[in-house]
Amino acid sequence: MVYFMVFGFLLLCIFGVPIAFGLGISSALPLIIEQKISLIIMPQRFFAGIDSFPMLALPFFLLSAALMSGGGLVKRIISMFNSFFGHIKGSLAYTNVATSMFFAGISGSGIADTSSEGPIIIPAMVESGYDADFSVAITASSSVMGPIIPPSIPLIIYGAVTSVSIIKLFLGGLIPGVLLGISQFILCYFHIKKRNYPTIGKISNKERLQIFKDGIWALIMPAILVGGIIFGIFTVTELACVSVVYSLIIGIYFYKSLKWSDIPKLLADVAVDTAVVMFAIGATTLFSWVLTMYRVPQIVSASITSFATNKFIFYVLVNVLFLIAGMFLDSTPATLMLVPILLPAVKALNIDLVQFGVVVVFNLMLGLITPPVGICLMIASQIGKVSIGKAFKAAMPFLLAGIAILLLITYVPGVVTFLPNLVMGN
Repeated sequence: MVYFMVFGFLLLCIFGVPIAFGLGISSALPLIIEQKISLIIMPQRFFAGIDSFPMLALPFFLLSAALMSGGGLVKRIISMFNSFFGHIKGSLAYTNVATSMFFAGISGSGIADTSSEGPIIIPAMVESGYDADFSVAITASSSVMGPIIPPSIPLIIYGAVTSVSIIKLFLGGLIPGVLLGISQFILCYFHIKKRNYPTIGKISNKERLQIFKDGIWALIMPAILVGGIIFGIFTVTELACVSVVYSLIIGIYFYKSLKWSDIPKLLADVAVDTAVVMFAIGATTLFSWVLTMYRVPQIVSASITSFATNKFIFYVLVNVLFLIAGMFLDSTPATLMLVPILLPAVKALNIDLVQFGVVVVFNLMLGLITPPVGICLMIASQIGKVSIGKAFKAAMPFLLAGIAILLLITYVPGVVTFLPNLVMGN
């Protein structure tokens, strides 16, 4: 019956049925055929998947990202970093990476990063003489930091599934995210040197000070969020609410880029985005529950632990599995489908759940720049009017650097666990 259910799901995906609907329909098949359990259990299990307090942070972080984009914070962040790097050769490339790293500490979403930063930075780079494929590649690749550096929407979902402290997960993602950013700075240096990209020109200290004053409110925001996490001032949901209130006040009263009349449309857009995510979570929870009913996680776990007798082999399988999953699935359904199945094996091998969570999310985020889906690469390609194939070729060095850091955090657990253990105890 399980084979029939999985086959049904794959068939629906082949015919272009949205993943969430495919999961819901295929979950119903064994219940309808066997008629051992009432179908009333389906809406109950569906609702149980989204009836989680940590999930409450999701719509607030999505709203915060929308307010920041509409409130002019992204433009000011780009201008601020451009004033710091303007005198350096290839400064816009460094500005691109620095902005993504900074924005990662606010939004928690790679897609939000690409969508907000891309329309501003990609045309500016192309007009300044940068190759379009490189401009697209660096924008998409740097956006991968968004869900790794805290706050992170995928880590919230993982924490809700595994009951692991989300604050610990946030702290665990900080060092890997920064390492990823540093690797991109280094790659930009060699790329700039090879292609001889231009320098914008030195900005006077007076101009730099003015730009800094204009962007100071945007600069304060990640300090509040990351500081709130490290010092335990806020819960994750409170953190998301604070980011919304801060973005709203700054956008309307300080930068005056937002109007109260803009808020209803922003709320409507965020409501749609939230509904899509929550529907996918509910459908995936139902699918996972049916698999659990047929003891699939236990069977898979036993098979894996009998084959992967140590952490090294297990992590090879995990990295291959999630890298492939990230190529086809969004991080939400991939996490909700695969993590519950692998969790018994993770516990049996005594693997740290914080480290495992960061490894899982890191894998899935690399999928954002990997075809055939590669949603961030797709968005950036559309903005830069570059084919996916050409953009992916330019993004390959950044992808390989990401895989190198993935191997580091996989086989050197301390890179992930050091900060959570230092701040919150072992």
